[in-house]
Amino acid sequence: MITPRRVLHVDLDAFFASVEIRDNPSLAGKPVAVGYGEGSRGVICAASYEARAFGVGAATSVHVARARCPSLILIPPRHDRYSDVSREVMEVLGGWSPVVEQVSVDEAYLDLNGTEQLHGSLEDAGRGIRAAVKSATGLTISVGGASSKLVAKIAAGAEKPNGLTIVPPGSEAAWLAPRKVGVIPGIGPVAQSVLRELDILTCGDLATAPDDHLVRRFGDRGPDLKLLARGIDDTPVDDGGERKSLGREMTLDDDIADPEALETLLLGLVEEVSYSLRSEGLLARTVTLKLKDAEFQSITRQVKLAQPSDLAGPIFEAARALLEKTARGSAYRLIGVSTSDLGEDEQLALFDGAAQARERTITAAADTMRRKYGEDAITRARLLEETEE
Repeated sequence: MITPRRVLHVDLDAFFASVEIRDNPSLAGKPVAVGYGEGSRGVICAASYEARAFGVGAATSVHVARARCPSLILIPPRHDRYSDVSREVMEVLGGWSPVVEQVSVDEAYLDLNGTEQLHGSLEDAGRGIRAAVKSATGLTISVGGASSKLVAKIAAGAEKPNGLTIVPPGSEAAWLAPRKVGVIPGIGPVAQSVLRELDILTCGDLATAPDDHLVRRFGDRGPDLKLLARGIDDTPVDDGGERKSLGREMTLDDDIADPEALETLLLGLVEEVSYSLRSEGLLARTVTLKLKDAEFQSITRQVKLAQPSDLAGPIFEAARALLEKTARGSAYRLIGVSTSDLGEDEQLALFDGAAQARERTITAAADTMRRKYGEDAITRARLLEETEE
């Protein structure tokens, strides 16, 4: 008999906004958003649950956000701070499992196979991890547990914030059955519309749908959707071993097509990635842009840097060029950037030209100011600029 896997998915609740509230307790209970700029060009990248109640979320323009919530408190992002706190959380998770797969700055999977005697049931482990993260960082997390990564992820979102949902082995299909098909990663609005035409609204409907109907509408992918609707997913938790890449991505609450807004979000992500590279003493040789459209179709493009770097300037220019070639006015619900072909930075001076040397001097000074006076002591002007003179 095959022993069911024990997988937990951990999702930090409203991460960026929660960090700001933790660092400034006077914000507690208020509608808080983290975002760039003002007016129609400004964009929200995260919102507290109080702000979400007004319809404010990732990718909402600042203009719309203020119209929906006049009392909104808008705070410029501090990506260096979020990276530092994320590392604190991942260190906590590492104490519960030797196999932790960090999938974003605020999400991770844990493989708890063989830890029953140490941590007890998945529910016991989930409860313990929630308490450990809260104690170490002051932040709340939502935890989902199941025999697969797919169901664990869906379960983590079932009772946010500060939720704990465990789906026992063998009950995955029954647990998913009444839920809307949209909870399955990869089934976006367009696919949901097609499924509605087939009278398929829930995971239960999809799990029992005739294969020929699905093949006609979705091709070879059709039968695979049925497996997902039943919670069948054998993807392993992968800690990646030696670090091969370092990146960040952001899922947007509203699809966004505006090129300037996408560039602004991209710059914030690059700032976070470059800071992490410098913190880990790494240089990147390859930059990869990731986009996901309204149908959850992923698009990735990559380019080699002329010289390995850990600076935001050359990484952003490479990523922006990829964005300009790829986006072309389409709307996206996820944007991300990653760096790979990583190496140590012992010979940085050999790679730096005059322009990079100047940026390195400025960056080092900025990093020093952030460490001494706080992460918001200095911010790129573009991330603060207002649209009205």
